[in-house]
Amino acid sequence: MSGQLSPDSKVEDYRPLNIEEACVLIRDKFNLIVDKNDPLMLCVLLEQAFHADRENQFKTHMAKLSKVIETNASISVDAVNESLSLLKDEALKGSLENTLAAVTEKARGDESLYQSIKSFRRVSTVLTLLNWAAVIALFFIFK
Repeated sequence: MSGQLSPDSKVEDYRPLNIEEACVLIRDKFNLIVDKNDPLMLCVLLEQAFHADRENQFKTHMAKLSKVIETNASISVDAVNESLSLLKDEALKGSLENTLAAVTEKARGDESLYQSIKSFRRVSTVLTLLNWAAVIALFFIFK
């Protein structure tokens, strides 16, 4: 394959034209025989050097870009984890506050029930004592 791109080829398939391929292309297209040492081949050498330089620039750029993306992704992941941690803490705090409020309300209700039971026990004790007093009084009346 020559160094030229066809409509179906991919960018990854492209490679710079080498001297032998350039000689074959010139011979086929113009019916001229060109030697490898011909000054015209200087263009091919310059094209190869240009593409090698571009490839080095591309690799350097890709390495820097990968590092920037990696750094930004790491920063983003850390920020998301921190936000998630804060949300979990807030949710847990809210849940604990709700639970504490419910326990406090239940304790108030239990305290109210306890006071009601104590009052009922006093009233029940008083009524039982009055009942016994009435039974004893009736016993003495009928005796």
